[in-house]
Amino acid sequence: MASRFASHVRLWLFFAPLMICVAVPFLPDRSDFEISAAEQSSVARVLGDARADRSIAIANERFVRWFVAPGAVKASFSGSDTDTMLSDGGAAKFGRNWMRNFWLTIYRGVYRASVAQYWAFGGIVLLIALLNDGAVSRRIRAASAGFANPVTFHVAAHGLLVCFGFGASALLLPLPLAAYWWTAGVAIVGMLSWRLASSFHVGR
Repeated sequence: MASRFASHVRLWLFFAPLMICVAVPFLPDRSDFEISAAEQSSVARVLGDARADRSIAIANERFVRWFVAPGAVKASFSGSDTDTMLSDGGAAKFGRNWMRNFWLTIYRGVYRASVAQYWAFGGIVLLIALLNDGAVSRRIRAASAGFANPVTFHVAAHGLLVCFGFGASALLLPLPLAAYWWTAGVAIVGMLSWRLASSFHVGR
């Protein structure tokens, strides 16, 4: 059981985002790598213009600090920018386009994470409250000789893992992501957390 759960952790939190980073840059349409006006307007409607602008500023600052200033972006293009005497059949151009799209995908992830952080504090407070309420519900059930269902606990644990995996993948997907989805995600995670705590099964 533990090994299967660990394999699911690797799948949803590591391999899925990694495959997106590898596969998405192959898309030929450059508009797929732009943060759409619809997504930006949804952020402005939910957070307000000031916070929406601040999200962009934070994303720009983080991208420069993490990837541009250390030289990662420049180094990734250095090989394909070198002139050679022999034709490479367009491989260098293809490599530059892939790398350009890769960094745009990474920037989109940084931007969406900068937007999502406004849900972090409220989400943590809600998560703690629901975990506590679920634990109290479990103790009440245990005191009245109720049964803590291990299947429910198992399903809730894997459901949470899938939600976190989808959240990590959503940062990188080449699709418009309306800001409202972060609220829905927090609500679903909260519901599953309550289920997890209320059905926690130890030695019974």
